[in-house]
Amino acid sequence: MSLRFSRRNLAVSAAVALTVAIPASFSLASETSLAATISAAFPAVDAQDAATALVAEGPGEAIEAPIIALNPPAPAAEDSGTQVAANNPELICMAKVVHHEAANQPREGQLAVAQLIMNRVESGRFPATVCDVVNQPGQFFKTASYHPRESSRTWETALDVSREAMAGKSADIIPGALFYHAAYQAPNRFFRTRPRAGVLGDHIFYR
Repeated sequence: MSLRFSRRNLAVSAAVALTVAIPASFSLASETSLAATISAAFPAVDAQDAATALVAEGPGEAIEAPIIALNPPAPAAEDSGTQVAANNPELICMAKVVHHEAANQPREGQLAVAQLIMNRVESGRFPATVCDVVNQPGQFFKTASYHPRESSRTWETALDVSREAMAGKSADIIPGALFYHAAYQAPNRFFRTRPRAGVLGDHIFYR
């Protein structure tokens, strides 16, 4: 007797077989009970499908079935939290800038900085990745030298804001912004030649 679950396209190990001796007294009732047991143990397997998949090859034979993991890997978590974010260097680069430059700003002000970074990435005038943009000399800083406390609420907010900006699903806070400086700083010659895009919190933005 063999178990075949190809109809359900179950991800199973074909390399190892589970062998169970079947007594001569094995009956249809036993088969139905076994199908129910399989379904209870593995919710992904419908009881009716399990019953159909049980093909008798005669008493005294064995049941051979690929092993189905009792503890399958947990589904991939959403890209949330520092542990998961560590696998996304672009997100980390942006979050460091958002945290360093705007952690004291309302969420809208933080999102404006994050969106400015994305504007640069998409402009064709700056490097094509977030990390290359924020590490380019001039506007930002070397992110490898900045280590915010990852257990802080402000860091979690910076990560969340950065995800939102990278997803590109939010309306632009300061449309077209490519440059900014702190509002308490007098604009230098460079900024005086740029069109002003808006003021938000402690930052003045330029195109």
